[in-house]
Amino acid sequence: MRILTIVLIAMPAFLAGCGTLQLNPVTSETRSVQAVADAAKTITVSEGMVWYDGAPPTRGLRFPPGTYVLEAEDADYWYLRSTAPLEFHVFRGGQAVDARNIPGGIMIAKHFSMVPGAGYIEGEGSSKMMIWKLGKDFLNREGRDWKKTF
Repeated sequence: MRILTIVLIAMPAFLAGCGTLQLNPVTSETRSVQAVADAAKTITVSEGMVWYDGAPPTRGLRFPPGTYVLEAEDADYWYLRSTAPLEFHVFRGGQAVDARNIPGGIMIAKHFSMVPGAGYIEGEGSSKMMIWKLGKDFLNREGRDWKKTF
């Protein structure tokens, strides 16, 4: 009975904390894709978008401004390539200690998904590698920081 009382008292605090749980966006998921070309499917990033993995950040990703054009798809996502490389940053103690520029783009989910968007880079052969998960914050920036034509 005592354990049940403790669980019932602690449960609301635990559940309240779940609403603010921040998941690490950094990932490394290889996805098989098919090359496609459709110049009518684009995303335009107006000023560039920056994403961090937490506060304080240990990693960051910047999508450069420009028009991202459809280059591939799979059953779940469209893959739109940036004309400029994506910028990856590593931080220690709040200071940037490493930066790399790697060609890639933005993945957009075709249907409802817990990961509605993501950053990707080239994989091996006909694959792409999802490297940064984007959630509802990404969707909320549509129309302000980015727009799509489809």
